[in-house]
Parts: sequence; structure tokens; C-alpha cells
Amino acid sequence: MRSLILLVLLIAILHSFNFYRGDKKSLIWILACLAIAAFSWLSGSDIWLKFYPVIINLGMLSLFSWSLLNPPPIIERLARLTEPELPEHAVRYTRAVTIVWVAFFAFNSVIAGALALFASDELWALYNGGIAYLIIGLIFAVERLYRNYYRSKHER
Repeated sequence: MRSLILLVLLIAILHSFNFYRGDKKSLIWILACLAIAAFSWLSGSDIWLKFYPVIINLGMLSLFSWSLLNPPPIIERLARLTEPELPEHAVRYTRAVTIVWVAFFAFNSVIAGALALFASDELWALYNGGIAYLIIGLIFAVERLYRNYYRSKHER
């Protein structure tokens, strides 16, 4: 458990570099990491460490959801980095992709939280250290394939 606490503290230190470079949002991650490490150390339990993936997913869920309520959505912002003049159909598409990611982060938060509370350490590690990343990769791959199809259909 001590090595995991040190790892979370290292993550907080890495975020502090961003904070000192002016990224004020990094303070949220620094405080979350410090709280997780402190609760784990004080309680002598690793349950708090198991909630790190939940916090990350809730943070991403908040960011993506916020961008839907305060346009442009995050995926549209990313798309405009390479294609500043997006046609209206592409704007709608990027909004839909942002909604897919919102759904994933909500789903993943629930699964990670349930596994932290009720599953064995091995199952928790398997999901959060492997399966969740495979799902992310699958979403990226399917979206890329569909985007190519969608573009060919709309750019005729």
C-alpha cells in the first residue's frame, strides 16, 4: 500500500508542475491526490486508492458534460485544431461523439466505483488496468472507422 500512496503523491507532484506553469485547474487534481493519499495513510486501508480511477472518470465526465452545456463541445474543439472551418454536419457529429464519451465516463465511473467497493483487488486491477483501456481503444477505433464512413457519405 505504501508504494501506491507514493505513486499517488508522485502524480500530485507532476500536476504541481502544471499548476506552477499557470494551469489553475491542476490544483483540483493535486488536492484529490493528496486527499486520497492522506485518507489511505490515516485509515491504513487501500480503499481510498481504489477510488483514484473513479475520480479521474468523474473529472472527465464533468469536463465533457460541461463542454456540452457551454459550447463548443470538447470533441469539436479538438477537431477545429486540424480543421478550423467545420461544416454544420461535422459540428453535429462532434457533439454526438462528445455525448458518447460522456456516456462512457459515466459508465466507467460506476463500474470502477462498484469494483472498488465490492470486488477483489485482482478484479479491480484487471478492469481498471486493462479492460477499461481496451474499451477506450475500442471506442477510438470504432469512432475512427465510422468517421471515415461518415465523411465519405457527407463530402460527395
